[in-house]
Amino acid sequence: MSVISFGMNGSWTSPYVPQLLSDTSKIPMNSDEAAWCAIAHLCGCPFGALAAAYLTDRIGRKYTLLSMAPMVFFSQIGIGYVTNVWHLFVLKMIIGVADGGCFTVVPMYIGEISSPDIRGFLSSLVCLFYILGVLLMNTLGFYCSILTSSIISASIPAAHFLGFVFMPESPYYYIKVKKYHQAERSLMILRGESNVAKEVEVLKQAVKMQEEMVERPKFTDLFTVPSNRKAAFIFVILCTANKASAKAPLMSYTRYIFEETGSSISPAFSTILYCLVELLVVMFTTYFIIDRFGKRFLAIISSVGCSVTLFIMGLYFYLKDYHSDVIQQLNWLPLTNLIVNNVLFSIGISFTHMCYLSELFPTNVKANALCFAEILAVAQSAVTTKGFQMLNDRCGTLSISFFSAAVIGCIVLGFIVKYVPETKGKTLEEIQLFLMEKEDIKLGSGESLTQLGE
Repeated sequence: MSVISFGMNGSWTSPYVPQLLSDTSKIPMNSDEAAWCAIAHLCGCPFGALAAAYLTDRIGRKYTLLSMAPMVFFSQIGIGYVTNVWHLFVLKMIIGVADGGCFTVVPMYIGEISSPDIRGFLSSLVCLFYILGVLLMNTLGFYCSILTSSIISASIPAAHFLGFVFMPESPYYYIKVKKYHQAERSLMILRGESNVAKEVEVLKQAVKMQEEMVERPKFTDLFTVPSNRKAAFIFVILCTANKASAKAPLMSYTRYIFEETGSSISPAFSTILYCLVELLVVMFTTYFIIDRFGKRFLAIISSVGCSVTLFIMGLYFYLKDYHSDVIQQLNWLPLTNLIVNNVLFSIGISFTHMCYLSELFPTNVKANALCFAEILAVAQSAVTTKGFQMLNDRCGTLSISFFSAAVIGCIVLGFIVKYVPETKGKTLEEIQLFLMEKEDIKLGSGESLTQLGE
């Protein structure tokens, strides 16, 4: 529920920017102010990430997540009544603080409560429900006023709070604070079994080993400890691949982009279909693909496909702006190409950075790692979203933005091929041994994890 809310917040400007830029807008603004509103929640995310990194090891993963819901609830209600652009910016920034905390804690919580055979599935659900939130907001935005959609949006964090309060805390957290009985009870609920003593002992040994490596975890341990540095580097690659797909500006300006194509197909229909296809593809990928083919393979295929479709989109806008007679018979191309882009994005780089994020970092630095990940992700999203608007305004064409994203995507693809390993079917402990370059962990093919990394 918290991730659905995150998706709704992130895509709010998609249906409402054209309305806000119109002469009849109740919140008058220009293109530059609209772009700032598009990244307002991203500006708040780093503060939420820092707060969550501090709270998650003090009050637990569960209560840190619960604390975010009231912030979103009251801010959403406020958005329904705001009439000033900068008041809107502040409210969306407050929501961003909660979203930053959510993104920091949810991957940690999922990675720690799940067993290896379903961890990829559960981690990919984050992206599934995020997309559901995007689809929900785009649908509401075309048929509801800002006030109505804000009230509906406020109901999501309320439902999250009321439902999640009954969920168990992470057993890793309980072991970290030496509450072993509570950890055992939590595992009984999560595994549906009464005999979990063996797993508790395994977790205790894993946490102990990680804490012995760094007695007092610091933020700099992410870069000074070799295994953490390798994990951070892998995440940077995957996160950059995600942002190079231009997903952030596509999400924030979906309706605007479809309006700019000049296609005879309705922008409202195109936007909803675009989001619906992404949701269906992620559902299919989550259930049937991710745990069969592995995340690394999917990330490579996805990156190649996104770069090609972004190049085609850039070529379309180039022809539209400078050779308009050529594209008279290509009204179908923008929607078709962006749907293909959505499909290819959704089968790989939409979720791989989230899955790896929940797996790569040991318990003792996970809070700081997720804080770093959130700050990096929102910074890249803010740059790509604001850059999209600036390039379009200054160059007078969308083609430059799409060509730039395609080139960056090709560069990042090379890094994925060379440096990103496969973690399919490995426990969190085995992944840590790989990052520490222990030779005794083998892949199914018989080759060592160290060799895979190389």
